[in-house]
Amino acid sequence: MAIVSDDVIENMKLLGLREYEARIYATLVVLGPSKASEIAKESGVPRPRVYDVLKELHRKGFVDISEGNPAYFRAVEPEKVIASLRDKYLKSSEDVIIKLKSYQREQRGEWLPVWSLQGEWNIKSRVEDLAERAEREFMAAFIDEKLALKFKKVFEMTKHRGIDVKILLLKKNRRYPSLLERFGDLKYMPLERVLNRKSEDFMDVLAEAMFSNNAYDVKSLFIRDGEESILIYEENGALKGLIVRIPFVPIIQRKMLLYFIEKSKEKTNANF
Repeated sequence: MAIVSDDVIENMKLLGLREYEARIYATLVVLGPSKASEIAKESGVPRPRVYDVLKELHRKGFVDISEGNPAYFRAVEPEKVIASLRDKYLKSSEDVIIKLKSYQREQRGEWLPVWSLQGEWNIKSRVEDLAERAEREFMAAFIDEKLALKFKKVFEMTKHRGIDVKILLLKKNRRYPSLLERFGDLKYMPLERVLNRKSEDFMDVLAEAMFSNNAYDVKSLFIRDGEESILIYEENGALKGLIVRIPFVPIIQRKMLLYFIEKSKEKTNANF
């Protein structure tokens, strides 16, 4: 059994090492100066491959060799190796960005009204971009307060720019007071009051259609200046998003949030 956990190996691979390189280097860090046979036994790397991998690590400056019969190998200090990998990774990333930008043609398709998003980091990045382009108002609604707290940086940045920030929470976490209150006008509205099936009010009907759909589970909604919105939802366990630039849709979404913000004031001190 390998003596180094798989997550360490995977992180080293992300920095640019191959599988066997990562396993042998990490094993050497644990063992200290060792023979090839010992390294093969503890790393799980096939014996015929160990020498070639050690030579490559030596060429890169990550492993020192003491020639002899048998030869001994030792790992260069991890802080030096990882710093070298990190610097190379960052430089490569910057070079790729510059090169891709130089190839980039005139942008097309910006007029397309709806874009589908996947990947939590991508969705968060798009919300940050949406907030950065807000000129007057930035609105958000959340089902889960814990998800809202993931966007604290977005609200803090937007509030600092002097943008009017409105936040609507549809469920209140009783375990701790909201940390979002300092970032904007925060209102609470119980989801059960939003999903009022007896009401024939257009905004209530719209909210019911949005928040009680069986195909997807809406988590949050962001709106910039009533002109553009991002709807975040969960489908089959994966977080997804929709950027919407159809002119009238963000306007209707904004009016819906304003409606429930006003409605929340009817029972400011309600317990839910």
